[in-house]
Amino acid sequence: MSPTQSSPPPVRDDPGDPRWRPTPTRIAVAIILLVGIVVPLLVGTYAFDQPRLFGFPFFYWYQLLWVFIAAGLCGIAFLLLKRERERFERDHPKRGSGESK
Repeated sequence: MSPTQSSPPPVRDDPGDPRWRPTPTRIAVAIILLVGIVVPLLVGTYAFDQPRLFGFPFFYWYQLLWVFIAAGLCGIAFLLLKRERERFERDHPKRGSGESK
């Protein structure tokens, strides 16, 4: 292969590796993260002046609230994926022992 041609990305493991298959945990994580991305983009949910909180219009404090909600959702997603990875490494010690954490 000449240097100008692009080479295919290296395959980390065989394509049948169960770590790359969708699992209920990964689907839940995708939904959790999707909620944190999509809901703040729905302008109709927060395009209001009332109710006010400490004098701030709903528009501002609702968006600020979603900053903290999204951070919490990311933390939950991280913990779920970490738990799944630890379970996989416990069940497959030979495969999981050579990988960096």
